[in-house]
Amino acid sequence: MGNQLIQVSIIIVNYNSTQLLIQCLESITKHTTCCYEIIVIDNNSTVNKPINLNEVYPHIHFIFNSDNLGFARANNQGISMAKGDYFFILNPDTYLKSDAIDAFLSFMECKENVKVACCGASLCLPDGKLQVAYGNFPTLKEAFSSLGFYRLYPSYYYKRLHSALKASTKKTITVDYIAGADLFLRRAALMETGLFDEDFFLYFEETELCFRFKKHEYKCVLLPLVEIVHLEGGSQQSKSNYLLKYQFFAKGRSLFFRKCYGLISYMIMKVLWTAHYLMIYAIMRRKYALPLAKITWKI
Repeated sequence: MGNQLIQVSIIIVNYNSTQLLIQCLESITKHTTCCYEIIVIDNNSTVNKPINLNEVYPHIHFIFNSDNLGFARANNQGISMAKGDYFFILNPDTYLKSDAIDAFLSFMECKENVKVACCGASLCLPDGKLQVAYGNFPTLKEAFSSLGFYRLYPSYYYKRLHSALKASTKKTITVDYIAGADLFLRRAALMETGLFDEDFFLYFEETELCFRFKKHEYKCVLLPLVEIVHLEGGSQQSKSNYLLKYQFFAKGRSLFFRKCYGLISYMIMKVLWTAHYLMIYAIMRRKYALPLAKITWKI
């Protein structure tokens, strides 16, 4: 964007979501007023590979990987070449409704927010239905509660333990982690604590990163008055892929527990979540739960 100093580097990892990616790029161009750059990393899309977008958007930096490197590695690729003081990690299946980036930038530039490492928006569907935007760190207490005990303390569970939450308040709040669909990161904090952990392929990489932020006494903040549309699962639409999707999810959760809490916590977590799915299968007669229990136990 000319010779101006780039304030924000927008990094988008794409996989088989080219049509949604175009919508996302157009929304950025329409609403964003600060000085920014866009870096798109295509993780070897097998459907509608966005090669031709080089010509349509000559101002955008495109990286085309020969393999699917996963979310963490691909974002680190973008970060390594980014010039901004802030990195905006954005999913291709999102689009901006307003100048969300300026709202994030203004918030992070306030002197009193210097220890805020990242912030994010309220995520919703086009009809306004809220999507998961943040959460508490996964814990053994959450896993134990999943066996039905959460019914004894529902308010505490959903406020303090649940690891996937929607923005139910309009107040700016400090949270454990921000969902990776719209993660606005401070360069200085990221350089101090380290980039995304590349052992994660998909899911929980942003959760582990925010866990490290907290260890370094940084905060993560949700700005619920800022809204971004998230067409969740745009690159994984087929229902036939739900087991593969859960495999990635379960592996990411296991890695998070091992890295953040240790081997014993990981083993206890695996037993509790396996029991959770076996209960759903045995008591509620939900057939889908049995393969989920098997995956959870094996990973």
